[in-house]
Amino acid sequence: MELHCPDCGLPIPAVEVAPAAGLAVCRFCERTYSLAACQEAAPIEDRPELAPGPPPKGVTVTEGMDGFRVAVSTRSCLAFFLVPFTLFWAGGSLGGIYGTQIAKGEFNLLLSLFGIPFLIGSVFLIGFTLLTVAGSHVVELKGGRLESYVSVLGFRRGRSVNWADVESVRLTETSRRSRGRYVVTHEVEIAVRGEKPLALGSGADRDLLQWAVRFLAARIRRGR
Repeated sequence: MELHCPDCGLPIPAVEVAPAAGLAVCRFCERTYSLAACQEAAPIEDRPELAPGPPPKGVTVTEGMDGFRVAVSTRSCLAFFLVPFTLFWAGGSLGGIYGTQIAKGEFNLLLSLFGIPFLIGSVFLIGFTLLTVAGSHVVELKGGRLESYVSVLGFRRGRSVNWADVESVRLTETSRRSRGRYVVTHEVEIAVRGEKPLALGSGADRDLLQWAVRFLAARIRRGR
């Protein structure tokens, strides 16, 4: 038995259903509905009025003969803070530890080992900063394969699965406590038969991910 949200028409996974209470939660709409209403609700593909519509600013859609490409931008105003901070952190720490050795033509083993945590931290910081400047989360269907990857300045990293094995898509929410407050992040999770789900969009704007979920749900139901 399939359950669908009475408002958005997206499928509601079993983990969001409380049979004893007779309720189900749609994480996309962030609302609770009765099981009876979800059983009677028509899926998104049978409700043309719920079509995703034009992509919002920050989402780029490219249609092809045998598939599509959806890119969700990770650009953020955080870049105005992160760029100078990264230059100060990475340039100062790595320049002071390794740059001085290179300039003098000397190698200091203890100083180099001391700098490893700074080196690792700088790599992660630079990568995150690049995401806020020119990054995007991409899901692409081509040649019968659905690929999800992160793209930054032409570099990409991700994985692909058979499109025929893709079952559903949903918007997930994760909260963690950081410095005395809760930080909520959203992610698009694509269920794949017999494999680990594809995930994309961690850290991207929730409204952009919502549109991507609607688009992907409609395509999965259509089969392309």
